[in-house]
Amino acid sequence: MRKEITELSEKYRDIFVKCSDEIWATPEINFAEYRSHETAMNCMKELGFEISTLPDMDTAFIASAGHGSPVIGILGELDALPNLSQKADIDHPDPLVYGAPGHGCGHNLLGCGGMECAYILKKYFEEHNIEGTIKYFSCPAEEGGVGKVYMIHRGAFDDVDFCVNWHPSTSFGIVHDGKSILLQNYRFHGIASHAAGAPEMGRSALDALELFNIGIQFIREHMTKDTYIQYAITNAGGNAANIVQAYAEGQYVIRAKDNTELKKMQARVDKIAKGAAMMTETEVEEPEVVSAFSSFIDNPTLADLARKHIKECMPMQYTDEEKAYLEKFIACGSKAGSSELIDDEIHEDHKTSSDVSDVSWIVPTCMINVPTWAIGTSAHTWSATAQGKSSPAHKGMNLAAQIMANIALDMVEDPALIEQAKEELKKNLNGRVYEQECFIAKDRKPAPIY
Repeated sequence: MRKEITELSEKYRDIFVKCSDEIWATPEINFAEYRSHETAMNCMKELGFEISTLPDMDTAFIASAGHGSPVIGILGELDALPNLSQKADIDHPDPLVYGAPGHGCGHNLLGCGGMECAYILKKYFEEHNIEGTIKYFSCPAEEGGVGKVYMIHRGAFDDVDFCVNWHPSTSFGIVHDGKSILLQNYRFHGIASHAAGAPEMGRSALDALELFNIGIQFIREHMTKDTYIQYAITNAGGNAANIVQAYAEGQYVIRAKDNTELKKMQARVDKIAKGAAMMTETEVEEPEVVSAFSSFIDNPTLADLARKHIKECMPMQYTDEEKAYLEKFIACGSKAGSSELIDDEIHEDHKTSSDVSDVSWIVPTCMINVPTWAIGTSAHTWSATAQGKSSPAHKGMNLAAQIMANIALDMVEDPALIEQAKEELKKNLNGRVYEQECFIAKDRKPAPIY
C-alpha cells in the first residue's frame, strides 16, 4: 500500500464520510435515487470533476478527471432497498419510518468509497504529473434494476481500459464468479364465473399458477447444484373465494452458474408454465423479463493485485469504542457469542449476483469486499442499515478506496498489466459476445422494478 495514497485518504476522508451519511439519510429505491444522485453529483463537481449524463437515465452520471490513456473506471451505486428503514446504531429492529426504504446493502458506503478512490487518484495524478483519465460511474438501480446494463447499452464503458469496484461486507473478499440471474413475471388468464352456481363455466388462472409452482418443485431434483429458483405470488386473483379467479401472476427468479445454463433453465420453466395453462384451459402470456444479470468474468491479473493489497492492510484495526460497537451487533446476529469482530480472512467465493458482472464482459473488472459490518450481519437486513453510518463502516469505506486506488496505480504504472488483463478477458469470454448473451434488449428503456 502506497503511503501517499493512505495519507491522501486520511486527509480527505471527512468529505466522503459526510456525503455517505447524507445519502444514508435519504434512502431511495431503484431509478428513483434523485436526492442521493444530486448529493453525489454536486460533491464530485465541487471536487473538480467534469460531469456527463446518459440518455433516459436521470439518476446516472459519469464524473471524469485527468486526460489521455489509460482510462480507469470506478463503479459506484447509491440505491437502497424497500422496507429496510432503521435507526442508526440501534441493535434491534426500530424503523425510522415504518415501511420506508433503508440502506441495507450499504450502497451509501459503496458509492462514496468509489468517489473517494476517484478523488485520491485525481490528486495523486496531479501531484505526480501522471497521464490517464479517471472515470467514476454513478450507477443506478443495482438492486434488480440492472442500471449498469442500460449504461453498457449506451456505450458508457466503451473507452475504459479496466474497472475497479467494491462492496461492504463482514469480511475481506475477492469476487471470481457470480451467478447469472433472470427475473421474470408469468401472467395467467382464465375465465371468471360463480364458483358454486356455474363452476363449469370458469377456468381458474390461480389453479394454473399453483400447478406451475408444483411443476417448479418437481424439477428441483433435476437441476444442477448451481441452479436455484425462487418465486413470489404477486397477484392471486382477488380475495373472494366464491369467484373463479380470472387472473393470477407470479414473479420467478432463476439463478444459474452462467448464461448458457440460465437459458436452458429459462426454456424449461417456460415449458412448465405452458403445461400448467394447458391443464387448466387457461392462457399464459409470454413471460416478461423484469431484470437479468450475467455471470461474472474473472480477471486473474486484477484479482492478484487485489489480493496483494488486501493482505497488506489485514487485519482491520479498531479502537476499543469500535470494538464495543461491533460486539453489540454480533450479539444480535447469526454469530452471537463469537469472539471475532469480523471475519478476518480473504474469501474468494461469491454466491450472489450483481450487474457488476455485466461490466466484466465489456472491460476487465475487479470486485472486492471490505469489512464494514460486524460478523454475522446479513446484507439486506435492518442490522446492515443500522451500522451504515458507524465508525467501523466509515473505516471500511476509506480502506476500500485505498485498496482500489493502489490496484489502479499498479495497472497504470505497468501498462503490460493492462494488456494482460485484456487478453485474459478475451480468453475467458471464449468467443461469447455480450450483445448476444444479454437478456435485456438494447432498445429497452430503464424502469423501476418495484
